[in-house]
Amino acid sequence: MRNSAIINLTTLKNNAKNIKSALPKGTKFCAVVKANAYGHGAPEVASALYDTVDCFAVSIIEEAVQLRLAGIDKDVLVLVPVNANEIEIAINKNITLTIDSLKTVRAINKVCKKLDAKVKVHIKYNTGMNRFGIDDLDQLDKICKYISKSPFIILEGIYSHLACPENERAFNSAYNKFLLAINKTKVYNKKVIAHLSASGGFLKGAFFDMVRIGILLYGYKPFKSNAVTVKPVMKVFSQIIKRRKVGAGDSVMYGNKRLKKELSGVIVRSGYADGFARKRINNLANNRCMDVSMYQENGAKDIFPVLADADEIAKQTGTISYEVLCTSTLRANKIYKR
Repeated sequence: MRNSAIINLTTLKNNAKNIKSALPKGTKFCAVVKANAYGHGAPEVASALYDTVDCFAVSIIEEAVQLRLAGIDKDVLVLVPVNANEIEIAINKNITLTIDSLKTVRAINKVCKKLDAKVKVHIKYNTGMNRFGIDDLDQLDKICKYISKSPFIILEGIYSHLACPENERAFNSAYNKFLLAINKTKVYNKKVIAHLSASGGFLKGAFFDMVRIGILLYGYKPFKSNAVTVKPVMKVFSQIIKRRKVGAGDSVMYGNKRLKKELSGVIVRSGYADGFARKRINNLANNRCMDVSMYQENGAKDIFPVLADADEIAKQTGTISYEVLCTSTLRANKIYKR
């Protein structure tokens, strides 16, 4: 009795078309399908977007391999710097790698030389998030110089990530640092693909040569903006197991919480093990159990909507729509509408 995630691929493609129409001519569109396409199913999402986007981005090498096994033959960029034992897999599967240290570049070159094969790389430059990335222009110059002497490594791109695009001061600081990094890299490759923006940077209009779009594809915005129109792609439903009336003064579910007034409730087969926050939200009778929850009656017959608006759930549970989407299909059957 699994949940049902209804994923509308037509809505997904319409979101992508709206995003693409807002891009300057010649700007590449990279669809971010990491974390199983934010819970929507990476192979199916990538296939639906194949004719609209230029390439894809994932977080880890296993996600890239999954796309290759699903028949996706466009470029796939792995955003987390690769481990040494993953380099050969990436080369064999024609996967583009992120590098942010001379040590990683040397390791990649060593494997390429052994296999007599080439690989494309994008350099990650740190502009303020302090997660991954080269920290200064001198390091960047050394890495670019090393790559320029290698017959195996193709320097295709340089990129960074905005820590807080909605904050004007933070945005401008990162933007200016990235400009300096681009100029340094173009000494070695004038045609390097520069990309700074995920969905938030896109909404700010920082396009450069490519944008990496994730949350916007799935119908949500990282902050309020009229730059593009998108609609939610997924809804999740649970089976109603039982209807129960609980009297005023009685407790419900775990704990000793007493109801102030009588409740007409529905018990649905969806709990925190299905990826939903345990914390009580407005229409829940109490905190969720592991496998079931009790909601206030809403007139639904057999199935109950447990995710219609990820932003609203995120607001009530103190998180963000990204997390809600990524976890809400843990035990769900994905049903694709075309």
